[in-house]
Amino acid sequence: MSEYQMLNAISEYVDEHCEEAVSFLQELVRTPSISLNEAEVAQVIADKMRWAGFDSVYVDSLHDVMGTIEGVGNGRSILFNGHIDHVPVGDMVNPYSGEITEGAMYGVDGKAVYGRGASDMKASVAAMVIAGSLLNDLGIKLAGDFKVAAVSQEEIGGAGTVATIEQSQFLGDFVIIGEATNMEVALGHRGSTKAEVVVKGRSCHASAPERGINALYKATDLINKIRSDLVPNLPDHPLYGKTTLTAIRILVKPDASNVVPEECLVTLDCRYNPNFSVQKLNESIEELITCLKNEDDEFIAHIVPREARMHFSGYYTDPEEFPVIGKAIKAVSEVLGKGPKVGTWRFATDGRFYAWRGLPVFGFGPGEERFAHTHQDHVRIEDYLNSVKVYTWLACTICGLSGVGS
Repeated sequence: MSEYQMLNAISEYVDEHCEEAVSFLQELVRTPSISLNEAEVAQVIADKMRWAGFDSVYVDSLHDVMGTIEGVGNGRSILFNGHIDHVPVGDMVNPYSGEITEGAMYGVDGKAVYGRGASDMKASVAAMVIAGSLLNDLGIKLAGDFKVAAVSQEEIGGAGTVATIEQSQFLGDFVIIGEATNMEVALGHRGSTKAEVVVKGRSCHASAPERGINALYKATDLINKIRSDLVPNLPDHPLYGKTTLTAIRILVKPDASNVVPEECLVTLDCRYNPNFSVQKLNESIEELITCLKNEDDEFIAHIVPREARMHFSGYYTDPEEFPVIGKAIKAVSEVLGKGPKVGTWRFATDGRFYAWRGLPVFGFGPGEERFAHTHQDHVRIEDYLNSVKVYTWLACTICGLSGVGS
């Protein structure tokens, strides 16, 4: 079978089995799996892998699902990584419906599957598993292993992927992260870190606020200073994009309805590039604290010491260092009929855990970043089905072919 014929066979298979593929995605979306509660969805995925003929399927204590279709040998192994947990549903309506909707509702073309986790990132996980089923059904024999890691706890730090790497040694020669790329290619992302600042005040009864020092007001002063003096001057980078910094949480102490708070804990989220280090972030916040102290004798605050990656915690897979990236981009082009844009994600992914170990990491998935973690969480069905085709062809291209059934 020629390359053209094989691509045709893959495309025809997906088109013929589209209802089954969409149904599986809907089943995943309809199975709640907020972080730390992934057991049920893990079982659904493991059962599907076994039904699809994966040679081995293993679920660990964190509910990470690891499935392998063994190659015949002498080929590069490919590892697909996708997380099965999702963030809280927020203000979504019927978040676990998995209903098929009109994409026009979200400003996109065609039909879409709606629900929490559809774009982030159950569509990719479903596509990975269906790709394995396709390989077996068509009798495509790969030279290298086809592996899927459907991991837990990505949304709260990545413990699932770390466990598959460190405890299970479940790795591949080439790693594909299926986080949403809108059918383009992502080769890395910025670093990610949190900074916590304790702002002090003096508590008193809320009926007589003049007797105390409101730590919440002081914390607001700091946040406003960060917004006006620091955020506008954060550095850009031609590859990773602009450094961002935002307040994401304030905790007051005591947390009572009739007490002026004596302390606030402000948590800041920073997505940084090589032009702005974690050390520079801490120094910049310290400078603002000093400035506020000079302006206000009652302002008292300090940064909470914490263990942090002091070097750059993002990553980038350079195609010049890893020529296999060019091969993968070509494979995507062959399926989609056009060359994908190549860039980086705005958010962090589990790809960093593989890149830090020197592995080439390639990002490709259906869904758009802008809909992740929102009340419009959805994925276009056409993109989902095309991702099955892309993942299958990437496996053929990266692993190499040993043979094809009749």
